[in-house]
Amino acid sequence: MADKIGIYNIEKNCGKTTTAGFLAESFATLSTNVLVIDLDSRNNFSKLLGLNLKVSDQGQLQQVKIGQSAWKYLKVGQDIASLLSHIEEYDEEYDYIIFDFPSFESDSNTEILKILNSVIIPIECEFYGLDHLNITIEKILGIEGLKIGGILLTKYDEHNQIMPKFIKFIKENFSDLMYDTIISRNYYLGLERLTIENLNKYVPNVGFADYLKLANEIQNDK
Repeated sequence: MADKIGIYNIEKNCGKTTTAGFLAESFATLSTNVLVIDLDSRNNFSKLLGLNLKVSDQGQLQQVKIGQSAWKYLKVGQDIASLLSHIEEYDEEYDYIIFDFPSFESDSNTEILKILNSVIIPIECEFYGLDHLNITIEKILGIEGLKIGGILLTKYDEHNQIMPKFIKFIKENFSDLMYDTIISRNYYLGLERLTIENLNKYVPNVGFADYLKLANEIQNDK
């Protein structure tokens, strides 16, 4: 049965889509069978992949092949009825199913949270990135049987003088929920319309190495 992982935070611009994409690529690199389900009505994920999706493509599995790895991508937006009817089928076929959530609460998001095993909460390494953390955690804890896989710090900048204070605050208050892996901020992960394929082709190991470490950490904690 698949390990169903949600990338969830109602805070915007915290790295949910980037995390979903690069974590999927990392799991695929580790020879696991991966499906990403895109729940956002916008096209951020398809732009990350360089896919020009048509309306007719929604609800259709897309093959993503980067280098020697391959995984599947499914855009469903908020139309979850068909997704829920196929979830048992996907459970049997994949090792990991990663759900990329939009940055807002809705009844359909709640229905999806109920079928997950765990949630990763990406947080940008800025104090304003904590604005919606309590609400996000309360939402997750309100779903019976759903656990917080971990809080993932993203966009870490070792040259930012506020970082030591921020990390100290996070560890003092959420140490039992923290992943050891921290995603460093870099120019290439922040670019719009830069596909994962181009990132790996032109800038080897920038950004991707952190997500590969995260994938290994998740696998080792199972």
